[in-house]
Amino acid sequence: MRIGIASFFGSSARRDFGFVAEFAACAEELGFSTLYSPEHVVFFGSYDSKYPYSPDGSAPWGGRAELYDPLFVCAAAALATSTLRFATSVLILPERPALLAAKEVMTLDHLSKGRFDLGIGIGWSQEEYEALDMPWDHRGKRCDEYMEAMRCAWQNDPATYKGTYVSFEDVVLRPQPINGTVPLIVGGDSPAAMRRAARLGDGWYGWWASGEIEPHVEEFRSIMAAEGREHDSDFDLRIGIPITRTADDGDTLAQIVAKAGRAEAVGADEFVIGPPVPVANFEDQLRRWAEALIP
Repeated sequence: MRIGIASFFGSSARRDFGFVAEFAACAEELGFSTLYSPEHVVFFGSYDSKYPYSPDGSAPWGGRAELYDPLFVCAAAALATSTLRFATSVLILPERPALLAAKEVMTLDHLSKGRFDLGIGIGWSQEEYEALDMPWDHRGKRCDEYMEAMRCAWQNDPATYKGTYVSFEDVVLRPQPINGTVPLIVGGDSPAAMRRAARLGDGWYGWWASGEIEPHVEEFRSIMAAEGREHDSDFDLRIGIPITRTADDGDTLAQIVAKAGRAEAVGADEFVIGPPVPVANFEDQLRRWAEALIP
């Protein structure tokens, strides 16, 4: 089982693009498989929308959250490394025009020499969609069509796609991604997100924020079976887990090691940790996590 790591960049002057490069190079040297970068285009001082990963639905940040665009983070990290992979965690796909996203992702695929996976979701913040002048309604159906349309544009020359929410004809979007396409990893823990992953995804990225992982994965496997993909050996199952304490906390470290074992037991291909990593001693923190989790 691979071990990936998710982190935030841009949240302070010290977490700049120089730090992105240093962090990525260190993660690669220590044997992490993938660096994940999250996305929100804008934040708000307060939300009416309910955040899905907190008990009371409140977003776990204040109104001045700061965050770089994940595609630029992955680009900077790719230039500082040679084997580490990169993924968005996750890009809110329906907030962008489909062909624009396809062009940006294709370009990043070339810059990284094929080391980029597009993690996608539909988001939870209606406020963000409205601020971007993008429709909130039918965002799930639009995401489905965007996934199909992006693959169509990458793989056909010229490309034509006729959908309800995105349509184009005689489009040329070149060069192709290095391997002909870019892996689309669907994030989200709702039944709808699981069905999207099973129907259209190259992988599923579940988030172990609460509850037990075994029944959660079993639910997903039943959805995969219903889509006839239960024997798809190329499908990539990823499980991410938020961590609120640093690796200096021995109890936390032991708990995460135990959960990694449970993730591997249910067949996860990659276990993604999201710990706080202070700038001042980030090498030591990454090394402690790596020594505990990477064989």
